Amino acid sequence: MPTSNQDRRIDPSMQTLRESMTIHPLLTVDDLAAYLSKPKATLYAWRTRKLGPKAVRVGGNVRYRWEDVEEWIAEHVEE
Repeated sequence: MPTSNQDRRIDPSMQTLRESMTIHPLLTVDDLAAYLSKPKATLYAWRTRKLGPKAVRVGGNVRYRWEDVEEWIAEHVEE
């Protein structure tokens, strides 16, 4: 049976963002927060506790690769 998270429809703007990722594969913290419907502070907390998706540093900025986000989501699917 699907969970409430699985029942959510993808926002069309997020679909456009996803499609554009083939050109720009790195997500910002803002992008990922919007995608996961979580506050940025939660992502930063997960990162420092090694609970969230793997992140990379580009200069002084935190970025996320789609592959790492998708892998992290797959690892957290409840049975």
